[in-house]
Amino acid sequence: MNTVTTNRRRLRRSFVMGAACAALSTAFAPAAAIAQAKMVRVHLGAQSLGRSLEALARQSGIDILFTPAAVAGRTAPAIDGTMAPHAAVERLIAGTGLMVRQQPNGALIVAATVETAAPQTAATTPDDETREIVVTGYASSLTGALAQKRKATNVIDVVKAEDIGKFPAQNIAEALQRVPGVSIVRDRGEGVFVRIRGLGANFQVVTLNDRSVAVNENVRDSGQSGRQFRFDTLPSELMSAVEVIKSPRASLDEGGIGGTINLRTFRPLDLKKPVLSLSATASSPRLADAVDPRLSGMASWASPDGKFGALIAGVYDERTTRQDRITGVGWADGKIDTDGNGSLDSDTILIPTAIRPTLERENRDRIGINGAVQWKPDDRFELNIDGLWSRLNVAYDELTYSAADGSNLPRGIVPGSAVIENGVLTGATTTASTTQIGRETSVLQYKNWLVGTNARWQAGGWTIAADGSIGQAYSNTPEPIYRTRLLGTVGATTFDFGKAGDRLPNVTLLNADLSNPALLPGRRIEYRVNDSKDRERAAKLDVTRDLTGVVSALRAGVKYQKRTRAYDRRDINFTSGIAGKYFDASYFVPFPVDDFLKGATGTLPTSWAMPDPAKFLAAATGKEALLAAPLARGDLRNSYAIGEEIVAGYAMADFAFPLGGIAVRGDIGARYARTRQTSSGYADDGKVALPVSYDKTYDNILPSLNLVVEVSPDLQMRFAASKVITRPSLADLAPRLTINSSPTVLTAVGGNPELKPFEAWQYDGTVEWYFAPGSALVGGVFYKDITTFVFQQTRDFVLDGQTYRLTAPKNGGDAYVAGIEIAYQQLFKMLPAPFDGLGAQANYTHTKTGGTYALATGGIFRDALVDVAKDSFNLTAFYEKERVGARVSYSWRGNVLRDVGGAGLAANNDSAFGSLDFDMSYKVTPNVTFVVQGINMAGGVQWQYVRDNQFAGYTDYGRTFMAGVRAKF
Repeated sequence: MNTVTTNRRRLRRSFVMGAACAALSTAFAPAAAIAQAKMVRVHLGAQSLGRSLEALARQSGIDILFTPAAVAGRTAPAIDGTMAPHAAVERLIAGTGLMVRQQPNGALIVAATVETAAPQTAATTPDDETREIVVTGYASSLTGALAQKRKATNVIDVVKAEDIGKFPAQNIAEALQRVPGVSIVRDRGEGVFVRIRGLGANFQVVTLNDRSVAVNENVRDSGQSGRQFRFDTLPSELMSAVEVIKSPRASLDEGGIGGTINLRTFRPLDLKKPVLSLSATASSPRLADAVDPRLSGMASWASPDGKFGALIAGVYDERTTRQDRITGVGWADGKIDTDGNGSLDSDTILIPTAIRPTLERENRDRIGINGAVQWKPDDRFELNIDGLWSRLNVAYDELTYSAADGSNLPRGIVPGSAVIENGVLTGATTTASTTQIGRETSVLQYKNWLVGTNARWQAGGWTIAADGSIGQAYSNTPEPIYRTRLLGTVGATTFDFGKAGDRLPNVTLLNADLSNPALLPGRRIEYRVNDSKDRERAAKLDVTRDLTGVVSALRAGVKYQKRTRAYDRRDINFTSGIAGKYFDASYFVPFPVDDFLKGATGTLPTSWAMPDPAKFLAAATGKEALLAAPLARGDLRNSYAIGEEIVAGYAMADFAFPLGGIAVRGDIGARYARTRQTSSGYADDGKVALPVSYDKTYDNILPSLNLVVEVSPDLQMRFAASKVITRPSLADLAPRLTINSSPTVLTAVGGNPELKPFEAWQYDGTVEWYFAPGSALVGGVFYKDITTFVFQQTRDFVLDGQTYRLTAPKNGGDAYVAGIEIAYQQLFKMLPAPFDGLGAQANYTHTKTGGTYALATGGIFRDALVDVAKDSFNLTAFYEKERVGARVSYSWRGNVLRDVGGAGLAANNDSAFGSLDFDMSYKVTPNVTFVVQGINMAGGVQWQYVRDNQFAGYTDYGRTFMAGVRAKF
């Protein structure tokens, strides 16, 4: 429990200010963290006692609470050095007759002793009477977060376990989506990747306890994530805190233009006493119609003298998912034959070429274990050993069919049936459409582990810290991916496309029934095995020298980091015994649901023949010979290995000084990194795949400056400037070539070992007003000037006599990202009971981008950057009072472009999307709490579009409810 004491007049003023800020702001901001009491660097000049205590609170991250009357008229001496916050307070109040006591949560309360009263500066009136404000639970974590944000020299936001554990969050990404400037990318309804300030997940660096982590790869399909950390592999219960670092210090790892996300696991001595925590919940995804368990627990022990501790935490959960989708939507520019005379008589218009309704189902089970041992024999030495292991299994089942196929366009339209609106073919009847029915089944597995140790030694103003770690992320297909395909003509088909967000397309097969097992002949069975192993090893040494004066500390360090990525894939098509053959009803099973796409407007087939993969696989002949054959050219082209060695060093200085009554503090430094990269794979000369290897070495010098100006006890400003880089995606660096399996649209994806890293100068400025306890209004601007940025270029590519549309990465010209952030947070403790348990958070981020792109045909053009959300906001209202807790949160992000330029058809763009979540809890006893949670309560669906909001995709993953019990002893 945090206890804050202040007078009623200040409470009323805070309420009025907060209400005015809320009315003027269009968005608001969360943050969370409670700093632990520890040895801290203190640098304070002689000044009033009140200002000294407030400055100490900022420097230490500890809540220091007092009444204005207690400190009125008192002065404090200058102090400088490294000490515990409690000791620093005792030095400040020495001889004043005041005393300091520490609360169980670490907060320090300064008050008059029984025998001593504070000097009076004015007559006391009823307005000067005081009362106690109690801040607990989630509100307490928010209050601590502001203290940590306020103390930092760089731009940072923090989420603590109090927040992560109590919000509806299936993983860390979903907990982070309420941080200012953060939005997430969902897959199967679960948060997978994180965006910071609109930039895609490839622009973020993710670390665990300040250590580099290995990254799982996408093995479900041919798309790859590269360096993007998959947050669905880690349960949120294993984390004690997450730091979102938006402006770097020289001591931080390079590589994130968007920012750095540092995950922190629990450590026993930080908890200060033995803890046993247990949780059991059940979730019900309404669309999947299932009930899934989730169990977690943590046991922590610390010796009575606080010198040794051990901890273990574990999570097991299951998750059943279902997604109703329309994907694979294609569009092309061209002319059509409207009257059936064989000539193309229309203008150049936008023509739909494909649509693929898809039912996706998954069964997931996930295990996570975290362990830690700490030894701290005295205040000078500390040793930590910790490790984390997680495993995620995914059983995947996809049912799909294609319709409105454009393979016979631009001809093949029934005369007079074409409907052309504003240059778009929105509807027509085709004479001979082709349809493919498919079913994909697979088991995917993602494993992660990281083991590390670090030691810290302090003596005589010196601090030496060493850290070493090794980790691995392994993604594979323990059961191969099987895709059973049937393909044939289905006669005339009528289609009618609407706008994205309005309705689904209307599609009618006039002469065929997709539920008829005998409708289509077999095409083939596609077999794939895929694995990716990412290994990360790192060691670093940091040295700090504490000083007195303007420069309060000098820091330097070195780091060695080695990463290896091996990606292997094999594809085989089983056609013998399948191609051209019709199968009877025994080869099919009933369609599993009767409400596919039920919540959407639009008319199209909602059930179809469902192949039995085992039966079709048994019917295929010659499988053994194909499986025993050497790797094919395509397999070699799809596989690669990347090696990366990074040697980095830095030097920086912390400084603090008064300037005309204003306190100034910050840090300045530079980081040097040398990257040696080896890309190995296979190149195809049209006859054979030949092994190739490319070496590349580059150097980066990355200066940084962070400056904080404390204008008043409640108001401070920040400025940050730095040079930053983002290394290219590992998949983009690979000399690889992946050919798709579509029978009608020939596309390919390639890599480019010669890519240069993104480089940028970035600037941040913020104004932070801490107008009341646990409350703040923060406004900020940021600008990133990016050079050598990488984009995907599409051009024609000929292989084996076929022309493919090849998409491959290429360095472009300059680019920029600029934006604003507004964040608001307030605890309404000034309200009369029971309304004093209310609180609010919110934030809004606006981002503007632009970049120079190179055309495949020569020349350049300018457009917005891809994968950037222009606008996003989060709103949260919460209530905590005695036994009752409740929170409601809405997270929204605007449209996200996936393709730019004149054509605008290479990828489907994401429409705006929002999710409404809630959390309610009731404490049965001080140790036992019942909880009810909900995710996506408004039933939000995801739409995709091209050009002028033309329909390009639809995804509905439904609502999820959870209920359970938590216990802590």
